[in-house]
Amino acid sequence: MARILFGMVGERTRPIGGVKVIYQAVTALRNAGIDAHVATTVQPPDWLAGGPALANVSMLDTNRPLQVAPEDMFVALEYLGGNRLPFILRNPDRRVMFIQNHNLQSRADMDFARVRHVRCLTVSEFSRERLREYPGFEDISVVYPGVDPAVFKPARRKRRRIAYMPRKRPGLAEALRARTRGRIEWLAIDGRTEAETARLLGQSSIFLNLGRREGFGLPPVEAMASGCVVCGFAGEGTTDYATEDNGFWAAEDDTDGCLRALAAAIDCFSDAARVRALREAGRAVAERYALSVFEREIVAYFSRLL
Repeated sequence: MARILFGMVGERTRPIGGVKVIYQAVTALRNAGIDAHVATTVQPPDWLAGGPALANVSMLDTNRPLQVAPEDMFVALEYLGGNRLPFILRNPDRRVMFIQNHNLQSRADMDFARVRHVRCLTVSEFSRERLREYPGFEDISVVYPGVDPAVFKPARRKRRRIAYMPRKRPGLAEALRARTRGRIEWLAIDGRTEAETARLLGQSSIFLNLGRREGFGLPPVEAMASGCVVCGFAGEGTTDYATEDNGFWAAEDDTDGCLRALAAAIDCFSDAARVRALREAGRAVAERYALSVFEREIVAYFSRLL
């Protein structure tokens, strides 16, 4: 039986959405009876421990030589080094480039034009269009990441609190806070487990999106599933779902626009009907990108290739 092997970055301590997506994919494939594995040098991430993404995952230790049979499907990430190109090109029909972020300009060590005949899987329509601008990537499919509503859900009581994730824009939240009127709690979510992140989002009333150069942007959708009013930057892949009906948005790197979006999110709580409408629109987005949809689509995609 052919296996599906997902090559994984050696990262297990820092919460990264793209890492979670791979573990979710492997678990979904195995639940569907497909022989799928994460091929990596490290153990599963501590921040996913106990969660559904690791419920049925299988690991292959690549600290030892990895035997890839001709019929196996190997899924390479955008972090693939140029030294692995011969491996990819030797059997291109049994390879997939899984590119979760289309921003490949800094990868001078990798000539992506050479993988033009390799299938490409990405995570948003925005990413697909950007990848088409490169010399390669002729066969590009999209499977959107998914949010688990059993994990990300509103708490019974909300705090008057702005939650945010500072990793991609360090220091910006402090600058915005200094320019924000009124008394409201601020909470940085950084280095937390998935379960802790879900609990904190569920208790928060506002989520400030500080994402940047996103292939898709999972945190705003997780916040919508958690019943937050969402505001902040909507750039690149986030534009696949960010609309004026489901949040208060600013263009990529428009800091003044982000401040206005944040102020509008705070002010909207004087209008209960407006808050209900925003939360309902956010819930609809979260349902559109539910984990069950991702699981169905990822199984369908790889089943066609086996």
